[in-house]
Amino acid sequence: MIKISAVIVFGFFFSLAIFAQQDSIVMLNGKVYRGTFNSVENDLLFYTGKEKKQDDLLLEISTDRIFSYVVNGTETVLYVQNELKGDYLTVDEVRFTTLGSYDARQTFKPRFVFWSSMAIGLGVSILDTYYSKASYDKFLAANSGLPPTNSKVGFFGTGPTLMPIFVPLVLSASWGLPTFKIKPDQILQKDLYGNEFYYRGFHRIAKQKRIFAAVKGSVIGIGLGIISYSILRIN
Repeated sequence: MIKISAVIVFGFFFSLAIFAQQDSIVMLNGKVYRGTFNSVENDLLFYTGKEKKQDDLLLEISTDRIFSYVVNGTETVLYVQNELKGDYLTVDEVRFTTLGSYDARQTFKPRFVFWSSMAIGLGVSILDTYYSKASYDKFLAANSGLPPTNSKVGFFGTGPTLMPIFVPLVLSASWGLPTFKIKPDQILQKDLYGNEFYYRGFHRIAKQKRIFAAVKGSVIGIGLGIISYSILRIN
């Protein structure tokens, strides 16, 4: 019980240390918006901040997306546990989840996912233009020995098909499913190591980043394959 209380107190003060560098709006997904707090009215929080390189804009955010906001070092929590609305977690549990999401945004870099997905996208795209000797022989047999006019045996020997478009779908699903171990150096809140709700928040954002990296990498790889075909095609 004492340990749980200590973790709660640590999480509270650590979150203030992170978010209180300026008036801050802490979103439930771990995003933090900096600016000058104005008011909360009609389920909307108004603040003056920066958007699209424009300063001093009056912006608004729906309060149901916000965990808390900090003004002059004082935190006001907007999240309310309400089982009727599906908000089953307590304030402290959501605080830990939000801190986990915040850390994932700061420290989790899905570089391997991006580069491996790009390599797979490029490989599939190039393989898609490969015209095999078996396909060539089959064409000859079906066309009385006449060779194909638009295809030649080898890589870049035939035009690309729609097959590579399935690569981003498959990779994003594959990288979004498995759980993984969080590295100690990815955890900014060291005292929350092993906390169930912190891990839940971290994994939620990390999986989103892995999915995006898989889609981005594979699409770039497919694009490079199409460019390679347009330059090196032999048909």
